[in-house]
Amino acid sequence: MKANLSIRILFLVLTLLFVTCSPYSQPVDPSSGATRMTLEQLVDSRQKYFIYYNTRIVVFDPIENDNIIKVGRDWVLIEDVDKLTEILNRLALNPRIDPEVIYEIRGPNGDFFGYAIYAAGDLVSVKSVESNTVRLTYNPQREPDGP
Repeated sequence: MKANLSIRILFLVLTLLFVTCSPYSQPVDPSSGATRMTLEQLVDSRQKYFIYYNTRIVVFDPIENDNIIKVGRDWVLIEDVDKLTEILNRLALNPRIDPEVIYEIRGPNGDFFGYAIYAAGDLVSVKSVESNTVRLTYNPQREPDGP
C-alpha cells in the first residue's frame, strides 16, 4: 500500500515538473506597460520589423533584437506598405479581430520576441526551438462567414 502511494506521488511530481518546464507558451495581451504598442505605432515603424502574414494573423518580428521568430512555409513576408495596409484593412472586417489588441509574443521564459494581431479564439502557440528562437504555430478557427 505504501509503495503504491509513493508511485502515485512520484508520478504527480513528474507530471508537474513536465508541465511547468514546457517549451511552449502563448502570446499575451499586455494590459499596460512600456512594451504596449498600438496598430498605428507598428505600421509607422514597420521598417523596424520583419512582417509575416498567414490567413488571419500578422506578426511583427523586430529586426534589431537577437530573438528570432520562425514561421512555416505558407506564411508571406510583407515588404510593401500598400500590401500591409490591404491585409490590415481585410482583417479589420473580421468581428473577432480587435485592432486595439496587440499581442506580445514571448518565449517560455518570458523573453520578448515580437507582436501579433489575430482573431480572438484562434489558437496560437509559441515553441522554444533554441535559447533565442521560437517557432510560431497558428491554427485559425473555422469561420464560414468571415474573411
